[in-house]
Parts: sequence; structure tokens; C-alpha cells
Amino acid sequence: MGTRQRRDQEARWRRLSILAAAKAIFWQHGYAAATIPKVAEAAQLAPGTLYLYFPSKESLYAELLAEGYERLHQRLAASVKAGAAPRRQAAALLDAFIQFARETPEYFDIMFFVLQREGNTRETRLEGAQVQRLKALETRCQTVAGQVLRRAGLGQARKAQATLDAVWSMLAGVIFYFRNDAAFDVVAAQAKRLVLAAIFPGD
Repeated sequence: MGTRQRRDQEARWRRLSILAAAKAIFWQHGYAAATIPKVAEAAQLAPGTLYLYFPSKESLYAELLAEGYERLHQRLAASVKAGAAPRRQAAALLDAFIQFARETPEYFDIMFFVLQREGNTRETRLEGAQVQRLKALETRCQTVAGQVLRRAGLGQARKAQATLDAVWSMLAGVIFYFRNDAAFDVVAAQAKRLVLAAIFPGD
């Protein structure tokens, strides 16, 4: 391995190390209490070194949000089996969303609740280009589900989007409030049944 390749590899490793440390700090302490010095300490770096990779706390947070949406999209897309009936596809999407939250709670909280529970919105924290990128990634995730809803016969794109927004918000709330409860699996299963019954009332 040449010197340049070694440097590139070290840079990639250090970037991943910084993001892993930032994910833990944001998840454990919230957005307001998270600081670059805390992240640098967790990553075993000097703050000045961290700034070479991420110029601000906002840029770190935006990158974690982007990672979360990428991972969620991969799960959603992989869950939809080509040629399956829309109801089965919808059930698989619901399972994938719930499993994403259960198996990667740090990403789930960072995406849906860290700023909200502090009374802030990401738009007030992030730059315009960052917000646009994140909205595009969120839309990419929702498009997977939206295509299934339209195949289910919801018709107009506006109606499918309204249904998707309602389901997206409801599931996030159910997961946030019940995932650490002993009854979570029962609550999640009931939420899934209600969603499927509402979308596919004749099945």
C-alpha cells in the first residue's frame, strides 16, 4: 500500500471514528449538550483535528441524519419483494421500520426525536443545503412506501402522501413511547394490524 492510499485509509477510518463518537454523544446527551470537545474526546482526537473533518456541530449532526436515512432506505427497499401483493409489501415495510428502530435506536432517535424533544426543529439548526439534502433522503425513504400505497389503489398521489405521513408519524410515536416497555411487541403488532386494516379494509 502506497503512502497516499495509507493516508486515505486513515482519513476514512478517522471520519468513521468521529461519526461513531458523535452518534453516541448526541444520543446520550441530546443536541444542546453535545459539543465538539465532547465528541473529540470520545473519538480520542484533539478538537482541532476533528474540525478538519467536520467544520461544525451542525455538519456532524447532518451527516448522522443522512446516515440514518440511508440505512432506513436500505431496509425499506430490501423488504419489498417484487411481485408480492401490496398488502404483503406494506406489512413488510412496517416490520422493517419497527426493526430499524429496535436495532438501531441511536439513529432512530437522532432522526426523529433528539431536536424535537428539546423544542427545536432541524431547520433552525442546519444550513439550507443540509436541510435540502436531508429532505431528499427522507423523501427517498417515503417513496418506497408511497409506491406500495399507490399499488394498493389509494389513487391520487396527494391521498397516498397524506396516508403515508399519518402512518409515518404514528409509528414513530408508538416506537418512541413504548419500545422500552415490556408490552412493546404487543403494541407494535396492534399498530401494524390497525394500519393494514385501514389501508386494506377488504382484506
